Amino acid sequence: MKTLSRILLGLFLAVGVLVAVANRELVEIGLWPLREKLVAPLFLLIIFLLLVGVLAGLMMGWFSNRRHRTQARHRGAEIDRLEREVARLKGELATFTARPQTAEPPKPADSRALARQQALVDPDSVVPITRAR
Repeated sequence: MKTLSRILLGLFLAVGVLVAVANRELVEIGLWPLREKLVAPLFLLIIFLLLVGVLAGLMMGWFSNRRHRTQARHRGAEIDRLEREVARLKGELATFTARPQTAEPPKPADSRALARQQALVDPDSVVPITRAR
């Protein structure tokens, strides 16, 4: 890529030199509301107008891509926030898995409540609860 850009720069400079050599005549440049006139070689006028055109194109491209740059900046901030959240959640998971897990059987009152809830969800699959006297 570097070689290609150097070749293109060399071609561009060669064309610029050829334009400068071929257009050495003096031209008179006058801007309408102003009375003064500028006398300069034609190649300077050509180079100046090319430069103005390139700068205008760069500015138009920069302004038209402003929305994309803004989106990229917001998405980068969102990525940073999500990466911090993932790191925090991984830390919580590590502390959670490091603690010993003790599974306690449900208390009798809790098991009756669970059976009542199951009866509400699926009445056909539940064995009736009998009270111990």
